[in-house]
Amino acid sequence: MKIDIGILQMAQDLAAHASSRQSVIAQNIANADTPGYKARDMATFADSFRETTHIRASSHPVRAGHIALGAGNASGDIFDSAAFGSESPNGNTVSLEDQLVRAADVKHQHDLALGIYAKSINILRAGMGRIR
Repeated sequence: MKIDIGILQMAQDLAAHASSRQSVIAQNIANADTPGYKARDMATFADSFRETTHIRASSHPVRAGHIALGAGNASGDIFDSAAFGSESPNGNTVSLEDQLVRAADVKHQHDLALGIYAKSINILRAGMGRIR
């Protein structure tokens, strides 16, 4: 049985975005000592979702399979993003403290997505009369 509920799609997109962003942060940390490496980050999930929603609203009506619902931009736009004053003499812009703060933000987003899944499942169970 396929359940197509928008909030579950949004939670899936949020989890995918958090996973992609965590990967970018891990690459930054792995290259913290690489000369000339520029720290990178992704656009926030809210910005990606807002941009995709605007595209959907402004485009002509199409079949549902043509345009993915939700953020649809899990890989997102990756851009250089260095904390102020973090450039080292060798040109590296990775600040481990900044990356750890970003990783904590990503963990919060992932936990939020899991919370939405859990609450949605509880609501579905309640609707079917299977509350435990």
